[in-house]
This record gives sequence, structure tokens and C-alpha cells, in this order.
Amino acid sequence: MTAFFSLILKPFENGHAHAGMLFISLVTGAVMLFLFKLTSNQQAMKEIKNKISAYFLEMRLYKDDISTVMASQRRILSTNLQYMKLAIVPAVVMIVPVVLIMIQLNLRYSHRGLDIGEVAIVKAHVAQGVDILQHRISLTTPEGIVKASPAVRIPSLGEIDWKIKLVKQGNHDLIISDGTRQITVPIYATSRTIPIYAKFSKPSLAETIFNPGSPRLPCESLLASIEVSYPEMKFDWGFISLSWLWSFLIISMAFGVVLKFLFKVE
Repeated sequence: MTAFFSLILKPFENGHAHAGMLFISLVTGAVMLFLFKLTSNQQAMKEIKNKISAYFLEMRLYKDDISTVMASQRRILSTNLQYMKLAIVPAVVMIVPVVLIMIQLNLRYSHRGLDIGEVAIVKAHVAQGVDILQHRISLTTPEGIVKASPAVRIPSLGEIDWKIKLVKQGNHDLIISDGTRQITVPIYATSRTIPIYAKFSKPSLAETIFNPGSPRLPCESLLASIEVSYPEMKFDWGFISLSWLWSFLIISMAFGVVLKFLFKVE
């Protein structure tokens, strides 16, 4: 999935994040409509929608008869529930691809790379039962990155924090030593829209699903996870600034509303 999304979004890597978001939202809207049509009973849905329209018309025609209006409202509610029941199976089917797409978008559009002069916090969380005051856990910076503060050890959280500052553009590798082995942590300093991994953990099924392609920590390491606080990416649409999640949901739903007439989906 990660390789596939890197391929289809490659034309939008160099400063075209907005175009990439529009493209993937359009594709998602079209695919979701196709799946909905394929897995739903379109004829039954059409009949239900016709009934609802008829009940609304009944309310307008007999608006002075309160008992008829109330009965029409009850029938509208009951019919809407029938429509929702028919939509359950298509909704369940669509959840899987939507979640996979959102995971891939989160990798690319949740954070951006560091700019020269920007600082970030590197957090190392130790494994259960490891005393951070007794083990010599250290960070070594490469050329292009400097330490902006000494290490801060927080025993109550099992956490060690370093503040780093970017002084040279380009991707760099930090080295974190837990006293027995060294761990390489990539730092992304690029304007390209590529997968940016802000958290590194030990291998697990959850990590494979929700953080695909991320470098893994050795199972024997004293560290449980490492996090890097990259700046959040925002999408400025002229009149409003949104996160990738809201941008994706709103645009894909808008495309879905437009495309449903083309695909003739109820």
C-alpha cells in the first residue's frame, strides 16, 4: 500500500500537496460510490426514497390536518430507518479501504519536514522497568543538526527529551544509544511531500497497519518508542485553513455528491 501510494502521488511530491489532496479525494469519492453501488440494493433504496418523497408531498397537501401530518412524519422516520438498514452493509465494506487510504494520507500530509532554523523535540520512551537514571541513553547529532538543549530526563514518564535544531537542509540521521546498541532515527528536512515518520516503535501488528514502512526498533532495545515533533502541515484553501483530515473528508464527500448523479447511485 505504501509503495502504491508513493507511485500514484509521486507527481504531486514537489510542492503540489493541494493538487495531490484534490486528486486522491476525487479518486476516493469515485471508488466509494462504486463500492456503495456494488454492495447495496439500489432498487430497494430507490423505492424507499420515492416513498419518502411521497410522504413529504402528503404533508404539504394535508398541512391543515394535524393527524395526517403526524402520521406522515412517523412514516418518514420509519422509512428512513429502513434506508439506513440497507446502507449498513455498504458502509461496513467501505470502512476498510477508507481507513487504509487515511493511514497513507496521514503519513504524507500530517506533518511537514523541518526548515532551517526550526527546532524539534526528540522523545525517547524506555521499556517497562528500565530506569532512565541508571542507563546511559544518549543522542548523537550529524552535521546539519545541533542540540538546542541538553537531555531532559523524566523518570515518572520513563522519557528522555532532546531539543534539536536544523542548520542544514537535507535528510539526516540521528543516532540514539541505549547503552548496548545504537538506533538510527531519520530526520526529514525537505519540502517534498513524502512519508514522514514521526514515531518509531518495536514490531507489532498495530505498527504494521497504522505506521506502515516505518523503521522498527530492535526487540531487545531498552527503548520502547521514539517520537519526533515535526511541524503540523496545514492546507490553506484561501478562505479557510484545514488539516489534511478535514480537507480529505470535505473534498471527497463533495466529489461524491457530484459524482453520484454521473454513476446513478441512490
